[in-house]
Amino acid sequence: MSSQTLGELVKIADKITVDEIKGKKVTLKISWFDLKGVRKSKKFLLTEKDKIEF
Repeated sequence: MSSQTLGELVKIADKITVDEIKGKKVTLKISWFDLKGVRKSKKFLLTEKDKIEF
């Protein structure tokens, strides 16, 4: 997988779930399908300072 940013993955995601919440930190699991139709997923740890555009 190429090194896609969180913003890029959010745009192609078919599913975004909150995986874990600890204090002011949230782990998001982002899932999408690649060009071959294979489901891929990646987790991102976010703090209150991080921003995501949907």
